Amino acid sequence: MNTTVDLDVIRHILSLLSPCEIVRFRQVSKKSRDLTHSHALWKEVYANARFPRPPGPFSWQSTRYLERTLVQSELVSKTWTSQPPKMLSRTLTKCKGRDYTWTVVFGRWCIFLEGDKIQCHDIDSDTYHSLYEGTAYPSDWFTAHMAAYINGHRVCLLLFNISDQQYELRRLLAFRVNDDGFSEPEIIGWTHTGSQQLDGWQSVGGFHGSTPFITVRRDHPCLILDVRTRRSYRLSMSEMIPNDLANQSPDTWYNNVILTKTHVISVWMYTSGPSFDATVLIQAFVVPDSAIPHDVGELRLTHEVILYTYLRSSGLLRNSIVDPVTGSVNIRILHVTANGPAAEQSHMMCLDLALPKPVSNTDVLPISIRSQHLFESSWEFERYTVSDDGYARGLLLTERESPYLGFSSVRKFTIDASREEHAIAISDPCPLDLPVESDDIAFDGTRGRIHYIQRNDDDDDDIDAEVVTIDLA
Repeated sequence: MNTTVDLDVIRHILSLLSPCEIVRFRQVSKKSRDLTHSHALWKEVYANARFPRPPGPFSWQSTRYLERTLVQSELVSKTWTSQPPKMLSRTLTKCKGRDYTWTVVFGRWCIFLEGDKIQCHDIDSDTYHSLYEGTAYPSDWFTAHMAAYINGHRVCLLLFNISDQQYELRRLLAFRVNDDGFSEPEIIGWTHTGSQQLDGWQSVGGFHGSTPFITVRRDHPCLILDVRTRRSYRLSMSEMIPNDLANQSPDTWYNNVILTKTHVISVWMYTSGPSFDATVLIQAFVVPDSAIPHDVGELRLTHEVILYTYLRSSGLLRNSIVDPVTGSVNIRILHVTANGPAAEQSHMMCLDLALPKPVSNTDVLPISIRSQHLFESSWEFERYTVSDDGYARGLLLTERESPYLGFSSVRKFTIDASREEHAIAISDPCPLDLPVESDDIAFDGTRGRIHYIQRNDDDDDDIDAEVVTIDLA
């Protein structure tokens, strides 16, 4: 047997170890050190890891990135549900100005608005630098969206001017992101030509299906943008809406968009009456062909279904799997419901969407749904990170009693939905004082890291606000 084959066999054996075990094996000898720095080895380990991590492995992701990401996530997984939350470290991002416009991307970089500048704080190295000087196009607000696909991570910033409570788009910037930070901004020549306003919602929930799309408008008509081609697409409402709801204004429908490899999933909810009776419309649109030229195209609706449940949140849990025999597509989403906005009990479940292969270019087929109950308890808000092969890690937050805003306790959970049947582990409730509203909390499950903003009301202090980053065990 030649040396090349022997090395391949050894690398395969090493790939069966955990990331932390591989790092320990590195200390054995010079040969083991060389073997454990192999990019091919870490790509294989990354692809087969059984805990949450960002999309990958891609050829542009360095060995250092793959190793560090896996080791961080594995260390968090060892104690996530078995021990109460413990603060490992606390980092502050100091913000000047009264805008309080901020977000954290990839769990590492805190981006905030300071006058006419977009500033960035590298939380790991505790260094600051400017991303964009906006004196020519001053902005009052920005939203940040993350996209990940085969050619690299992207952060897109939509810069807005706010006038009469309307968001006017001033600039759309795109940055490449790697271990060393952000590239110079690329000004994307995309002009929103529709009459509807874009929304100012931050996309702080992490990656969305490893796709190059971002959602720039969630209200009807929903609008997504392909950051590669600068083309945008509408998601139309269905004719399947019940007659008693058909005359309701589409603006009264709440929408959540889930991006997958094969489909764009739109989850609409409408509530009515004192009991908040809810109708949920789930639609599947085929991923657009980027070769078709247009300004604003409309995606083709292929599948849909109606549910009668109060939806609180939904997100991709396992990406599209195409059956090689039937051509049907299976997508698993994480679905959180309640009996209304003030319900005492919340329900977490997996929804398996089965999309049969279309038989024509015009028919809209029904979606078959299989639900698997995960957990039921009392909590108000959830934050979680999902890798789209079925692994999730998150927090269930319980609000403190009035008159003070914030949260008083937390439960940590992990989900393994990579196989046909799921598994969930949940910790006991533990005290955790977070003196903020839910919209001011971001979470990175790979690192077990939460972020929130606290205002400084001291007029004598140069710092107006601080984004607090806490690493939890």
